[in-house]
Amino acid sequence: MTREIALGVRFCFVPAARFKTSRLLLQMAVPLRLNQANVTAANALLPFLLHRSCAAYPTPRLLESELAALYGAKLSAYVQKTGETQLLSIALTAIDDRFALGGESVAEGCAALLLDLLFQPMLADGLFTEESVALEKRLLMERLESEEGNKWRYAQNRCEALMCGNESYGLNPLGEAEAIAALRPEELTQAWRQLLRSAPMQFVLVGNGGDEAVCEALRQRFAGMTRQPVVLETRFVQRAGEQKTIREEQLIEQAKLVLGFRAGMKDADDHRHARLVMTDLFGGGVYSKLFLNVREKMSLCYACRADLHAMKGILMVRSGVDTEKADEARDAILEQMRQMQTGAFTDEELGTAKRALCDSIQTAADLPESLASWYTRGLLRGDYSSLQEECECIRKVMREEVVATAREVTLDTVYLLAARKEAAK
Repeated sequence: MTREIALGVRFCFVPAARFKTSRLLLQMAVPLRLNQANVTAANALLPFLLHRSCAAYPTPRLLESELAALYGAKLSAYVQKTGETQLLSIALTAIDDRFALGGESVAEGCAALLLDLLFQPMLADGLFTEESVALEKRLLMERLESEEGNKWRYAQNRCEALMCGNESYGLNPLGEAEAIAALRPEELTQAWRQLLRSAPMQFVLVGNGGDEAVCEALRQRFAGMTRQPVVLETRFVQRAGEQKTIREEQLIEQAKLVLGFRAGMKDADDHRHARLVMTDLFGGGVYSKLFLNVREKMSLCYACRADLHAMKGILMVRSGVDTEKADEARDAILEQMRQMQTGAFTDEELGTAKRALCDSIQTAADLPESLASWYTRGLLRGDYSSLQEECECIRKVMREEVVATAREVTLDTVYLLAARKEAAK
């Protein structure tokens, strides 16, 4: 159930009586743009800065006290990339209203706190303080360094950056180190005000009730605001141009091989369900072609998986390999794609992939957090289909559709993060 709160602001309520906790999630979307590293860095810092304090609770101790009063509610913030959109999120998880004492609405209290954090941050002379900005800059730099330490994540980020060097998708949603280091309170304050004016927003409540009170609180806070929401767009490249092959080396033991394909999509809904099934059969679980052949039969990699990024129209294959076997593993992966393109799979294998994909989708219903995240597509595409509706579409996918979508896949970039010889020894 969705409602329009204000221009570019939606409220989505997801009834879920099976959980003892509820989840209130605020998502704000801003376009990623090339040659605007300072803007990307400022937006990346904002949700972390906003969720740390506000005018009503200016110190961590006072904020923790309020969270304790909300029956030990948990507050979190994160940043991610979906298509060429930077998605900024602040979330509260608390006990469901039916477990509160005296009929108290915990959901309404969480909404009031979330709105205070968004609209009334802790400012000094109209600006974020030097101390709070310095702290969040350091923490954001540590997140970037953590990504570099995770070689799986690092290799995928590098492949995306090289593959989409002239597209906004190649940007890291956390920003660049130099731009983060250069941020000043004035820039962050300006970015926050711009966020309130122009960012499409969505509030998602997963729980057993409290939606009317939350919706009314949102309406009152946004009433009278002048907003001009930006249009969120993503550039889709249907076919790869000249193939790029890049090799880099680090002191690691296991090399990381990443293949970036153009999936042939003209938009995010272009035969999406057929492409999801094709990708899963190609490189999803233990039943997939990549797992059974490249990993098990040929022993060319330690792990090998394919993922479709439908909001951008690219398909990524990640594998952990021995450096000396990287070329052989690449050729084997491409051969399995050719098998998909010729329809060299059984109806039983196709059915297994569809069942496994539906099982994976249904796991989003296991937690309020994952269920709330499922409805991110509502903010970006206006699609509020349920888990069950998504699975119904997947079950209807035909063999011919899978083969047709596989034939549209073209290799764009091969990236190898190789182990230096001294590290391998």
